[in-house]
Parts: sequence; C-alpha cells; structure tokens
Amino acid sequence: MTLLRDFSDRDAQGLPPGADHYRSYVGAPHQYDLRGGAQFALMFALGLREHHRLLDFGCGSLRFGRLAIPYLQAGNYVGLEPNTWLVEDGIAHQVGRDQIAIKRPTFHSFDDFLADRCGTGFDFVVAQSIFSHAGRAIVATALPSFRRALAPDGLALATFALVRNGQAPDDPSVGWVYPGGVRYTDETVAEMIAEAGLVGRRLPWFHPRQTWYALARTEARLPRIEHDGFLRGAVLNTPVWEASTRRPGD
Repeated sequence: MTLLRDFSDRDAQGLPPGADHYRSYVGAPHQYDLRGGAQFALMFALGLREHHRLLDFGCGSLRFGRLAIPYLQAGNYVGLEPNTWLVEDGIAHQVGRDQIAIKRPTFHSFDDFLADRCGTGFDFVVAQSIFSHAGRAIVATALPSFRRALAPDGLALATFALVRNGQAPDDPSVGWVYPGGVRYTDETVAEMIAEAGLVGRRLPWFHPRQTWYALARTEARLPRIEHDGFLRGAVLNTPVWEASTRRPGD
C-alpha cells in the first residue's frame, strides 16, 4: 500500500489540507509555493536581510524555510516544529542536505509554544498559520515568549483567523485544533497582544484566509501606516489568488 507521504508532489496536489504529505499537512497543497513565496516577499518588504537572525515558529515542511535558508547567512535560520517528519521531508524534497551543510540552520522540536527556548536576540520571528489553530491559552503562552525572544528592535509577524460576515468567534478555551481552526475578533487579538507586553497592528498584506499582524516591543518598530500602500501582497497572473489584486473596497 502506498503511503500518502510517498506520493509525488504532483499526486499530492489533490490531497486535502492536513493529509499526511509534507505539502498537504501544512495547508492546501496546490498553494504550497504561493504561501511560501508570499511570506518571503512580506518578510523581505519589511526589512529581512541576509545578516538577520530569524525564528520560523512552526516551520512545518519548510514551505517558507526553503526560501529563507538559502537567503540568510549561515546559522541565521532557526526553525521550531514538533512534527519532525515535516522538517525531514522538507529537507529531503525542497532544501537538500548540501544546503543544510552550507547554511547550518538549527531546528527544534519541542511543543510547549515557548519561542525563547530557541534562543533570544532574534531580529525577526514569524508564525504563519499557527495561532489560527490555537486557543487563547496557547496564544497567551506564545506571545510573551515572542517578546522574550526578540531583540529590542526586533519584529514579529503572525497570522490570525478573524471572524467575518457576522460569524461568531470560536471557543477560545480550546487547545490545539488541527486541521480545524480557531477564529478571533480583531479586538480579542489586540487584547492578547497587549497582555503579552507587545504592541501590534494589522497589516494589509494579502492572505487567502487569515490576517497578518506585526508585533514589536515598541510602537516605533512597527511598520509605518503611511507605508501600507506598499504592503498589498498582490500576486499577478495567478487566477487562484486573483483576490490579491483587488484594492480595498472593490
């Protein structure tokens, strides 16, 4: 019997999100390249440069890491992922052992949501599609650890799933929900950020189902509102992400 993990990348395109293949387990497999590329584009637009130290919180199968690891200087990429098979498959199918030897990324596999266990003084921390599956207690553990893990002038980026079109928020007392999700109001996200001793705000960067937030220790480190026009995240000539090209209000 063929295991899902043995599917080719082409065959995996038809798997549902959450299926046991390195591309599908982390989300819609047909958007694997789009999600990783858009994330790297956002980080680069917000100032990520090769000399920075980056913590990829919930790095999964290196959907973003396959772009960040070659870009960053050796030793500057740190990934946290409890599901070690995802990292192993990401290395095997996307990054390669030679790249690992050259760039020397570090990977951690603990599951207590404490970013500072990976180190401190990070210039950037990024958590895509993590808090969209996490109840409030998990978020309340993770966000203060972001503050401890960041350098004084560091920046964290995270996505949250927000309620839309009159939806009711999900039960915040749940723990880890996967492949299901947890939706919050923008007001609740703001409360959780403040309770963690951070400041933050929504970003207009396109995400098909979630909303990006920038988090920092000080207001001065947040992206300036007048620069929001440059942070649209539009992807041209890609019908599946046509919504990314629409202006607010369209």
